[in-house]
Amino acid sequence: MRFTMEREAWTTIEEGEKDCFLLTNGLGGYSSLSVLGSAARGDHALLMAAKKAPNVRWHLITNVMERLYIDGQEYVLTSQRMKDGNDLQGYQYLTEFFHEEVPTWTFEVEGVVLRKTMLMVQGENTVALRYRVENSAGKEVRLTVTPLLRFSPKKELFSEEQQFTLSEVESGCYIESRDYQVFVATNAKVRPEEGRLFGTMYFSQDERDGRDAYGNAYINHSLYFDGIETGCDSCVVFSTRPYQYHDGLYQELFERQQAYHTGLLEQAGLTSALGRQLVLSADAYVVERESTMGKSIIAGYPFFEDWGRDTMISLPGVTLVTGRYAECRSILRTFAQYVKNGLLPNLFPEGDETPMYNSADAPLLFVNAVYEYIQFAGDEAVLEEMWPAMTQIVTAYQNGTDYHIRMDEDGLIRAGAGLEQVTWMDVRVGDFLPTPRHGKPVEINAYWYSALRIMTMLSEKRGEAEASKEYALLAEKVKESFVTKFWNEEAGCLKDVLSGGRDENQIRCNQIWALTMPFTMLSEEKEAQVLQKIQEELYTTAGLRTLSPKDADFHAVYIGEMIERDSAYHQGTVWAFPLGAYYRARIRQAQRCQDAGKRTQIIRELESGFAALASWLKEGCMGQLAEIYDGGTPTVSRGCFAQAWSVGELLRAVYDFEQLCAGGND
Repeated sequence: MRFTMEREAWTTIEEGEKDCFLLTNGLGGYSSLSVLGSAARGDHALLMAAKKAPNVRWHLITNVMERLYIDGQEYVLTSQRMKDGNDLQGYQYLTEFFHEEVPTWTFEVEGVVLRKTMLMVQGENTVALRYRVENSAGKEVRLTVTPLLRFSPKKELFSEEQQFTLSEVESGCYIESRDYQVFVATNAKVRPEEGRLFGTMYFSQDERDGRDAYGNAYINHSLYFDGIETGCDSCVVFSTRPYQYHDGLYQELFERQQAYHTGLLEQAGLTSALGRQLVLSADAYVVERESTMGKSIIAGYPFFEDWGRDTMISLPGVTLVTGRYAECRSILRTFAQYVKNGLLPNLFPEGDETPMYNSADAPLLFVNAVYEYIQFAGDEAVLEEMWPAMTQIVTAYQNGTDYHIRMDEDGLIRAGAGLEQVTWMDVRVGDFLPTPRHGKPVEINAYWYSALRIMTMLSEKRGEAEASKEYALLAEKVKESFVTKFWNEEAGCLKDVLSGGRDENQIRCNQIWALTMPFTMLSEEKEAQVLQKIQEELYTTAGLRTLSPKDADFHAVYIGEMIERDSAYHQGTVWAFPLGAYYRARIRQAQRCQDAGKRTQIIRELESGFAALASWLKEGCMGQLAEIYDGGTPTVSRGCFAQAWSVGELLRAVYDFEQLCAGGND
């Protein structure tokens, strides 16, 4: 899809820096700036490199300062808000921004048109810029590009005492600081400058969220393009590996990226414009994990790393419906190797960090993911490899394991106590859990039942008749208990958690997963009631509210200092990823519907929802779906501007909808 914005979208710099773009490299590194080309966050960077994939990331180059000279007159094309108020206002010359595979900016100054495009190379910490000029009046045109250097770990503030060195080489130079090098390949002239600080930048999007609002960068050279002619390329390549510049280098890199994207689309086979865009969006999250020599999934940009729960939720959409079976198998193998006491790591060990296993949902989702992988890929051979981990998980849940996770006498799973955070609603504010959900969470037990049905089926396939029978009997017990104990007759939906407390009957989005697992427990009538309740109180076109607005604990806005944001995080804030499950449940409803008129109505409602989804892809981060939105009236994205499970779950829904419209039921 092509995402286009024009001059009216940035009559002020404040308006223009609300939206951004994202390029990634499959290593955890990325390039992201506002649509104006400015840094509106401390984590915005022209080159955020993955020193060790995917989480050891270094902020190498914040941006470039661009000056266009026309008949000797200087025009600053860079936009950047500054702490002292002397903002750089290049956006005044920016007439169009569009993103279609790569971002493109069009500037018009005194009859001269300059188009800038950039790309990031898959598998490398490499960013390339290309500038092209249209100069029909034959004016003298020059361009100066000045890199703004940072060279610090992603989570570390820039030190103004930091030292940089510059070394010139043929067709470029390289910069070094803190034993890290960036190579510059260009057809520009390199001119060293006396080292100096750029100036204190103001990051409005960070201040909005209560983060550090200011940062600086360093300058020690500029790149001069003299006598630019119409149709000629002026290029700069920044990389952690040496490049030898030659004419056509940018085009070669672009065609390589284009071929990569074409391969992804052909492999996935989705046909709608929305589906094809989400396939490309999903690629941003599939990364190498150097420590395990396998694949992983980054939870979100720019803040998050790869986590067990997020990976298991994202996995089917990001890898299975896209046909990326090898990557899916690699991820499953990695997690199978790290099962401990029947649990999966929610946080992998990185350096001296201790792996964390505080997730009651990830292990059960792993069992379901193995089954779905086999269904999609037809690879039954993988079962023998995964079976020890699967049986360990189910046995641990039956007998009890860490974090108070255990099966109760009624067959349902109980989890969590004290300050333990074991479901996805896991925020903690000091010694306070806004959403503890200790007891028997609804989605955990939906996952549990489906996992038991899967174990029943696969045990039989493996010739383990007795084990299959035991799993089947337990599954029936779980179903009976679930339907009896979770149903809230007065509200016409499912309880959120069996706790005996006030939170038991809160109307939350977690019940939607009881309708979308491979194996479910409710009757069609009760499923319809759940969908009706969600539509009435939780549904928005951006996602599902985490709590009904009718609840006294509801928070309409997610903004402010961390304590304010955390208190609202799961108390009404809209999350995009449950919307995928809601749409998939509606699709299942349509597949079963015998009333042609009702079926048509459901399809039209889904079409309307997906049309709205396309507009959300343009908000916040071009071509991506954000983590969260305000619970009252969603207007702008909050949290991570690009979230794996948001994209993955909604991609699954689009895939299912294409299957529905094509007459399939898979």
